[in-house]
Amino acid sequence: MNGDNVDDDNSMDRKAPLRVALLGAGIFATNAHAPMIRKHPEIVQCIAVWSRRQESAETLIANVFDDGCNSDMLAYSGEQGLHELLQSPDLDAIIMALPLDKQPEYVTMALKAGKHVLSEKPIAPTVLEAKVLTDDYQTYFSSQLQWSVAENFRYEPAIQRTTEVVQNEIGNPFLFSLNMRMPFQPENPYLNTAWRNKPSWYGGLFVDAFVHATAMLRKILGSEAKFISAITSSQADYLPSVDTMAAHVEFQSGVQGSIATTYACSSMKFELEITGTKGTVLLQRKLDGPGYRITVNDNEVEEYGFGGIEGELLSFADACRRGRDVDCNTPEEAMKDLMFVEACLKSGQNNGERITLV
Repeated sequence: MNGDNVDDDNSMDRKAPLRVALLGAGIFATNAHAPMIRKHPEIVQCIAVWSRRQESAETLIANVFDDGCNSDMLAYSGEQGLHELLQSPDLDAIIMALPLDKQPEYVTMALKAGKHVLSEKPIAPTVLEAKVLTDDYQTYFSSQLQWSVAENFRYEPAIQRTTEVVQNEIGNPFLFSLNMRMPFQPENPYLNTAWRNKPSWYGGLFVDAFVHATAMLRKILGSEAKFISAITSSQADYLPSVDTMAAHVEFQSGVQGSIATTYACSSMKFELEITGTKGTVLLQRKLDGPGYRITVNDNEVEEYGFGGIEGELLSFADACRRGRDVDCNTPEEAMKDLMFVEACLKSGQNNGERITLV
């Protein structure tokens, strides 16, 4: 890889909206990325949508953007269409939500074309691929281009607030418990995509989904996992690969705790409890509506709505427009999230062997 095609002067008008194109016109692009772009026209402007099929790109534009205010938005498809799009001088950045096994090559193409990139998590199917991508980015592109790996959990207001509580209100944390039931039923539209149904990497759906939890734990505890012992299993015949795990984790800070998670279930539960020398904090997904509930020391209750997808988009746009670093969703952070997941899977493959993370 080289950065020969990157424009040495990649600056842009800081007051102008960031001009972006969506790569991928699937469920997440339609339901998450596109609506959030529409919400902030003064900050980010979508000028094009690319998909493998022309019809998909046109459908997204028609369903989300076609209100008379985006008549100039273009639909692209196929390899030639992607080449034309990436060469456009009117394009500042790419926002992509593509199959995980294909996404790394598209990140590389966009960076080589001199475009900022916001790519969906995980950073890659494996840590090995993630390291190659990250090393190349740091060597050839990081001085001129922003690459952010979209992990919305780091920007969720409730998770940010829980981080503050752990840092300031419960003394020294020493114990945690994470209990997650996240149902992926056969009719789940996210499950019914080819790359999730027949993944080309070990871990499949578990890698794609559990990376949220590792990002959350790393952020809230402010430390890296040091030792992991996990038992994994496959409980649902309609889910590919691992779908259930029980694990014990020790962090470099000395915090230790347990994780129990499954995607082979019919009801949801999400609880993270952290105990410190002066108190406890409990983070829960609300069951009576969208968002989270935080309980501090068993009596102080706070509620927060979802805001992570919006936060990560605005942070990325700000970094591109003002030349600031993306302080939360860097490729390095995304790779550490994936290292945590991979260590869990490796331990599970070896009957709970204690894995040391370097």
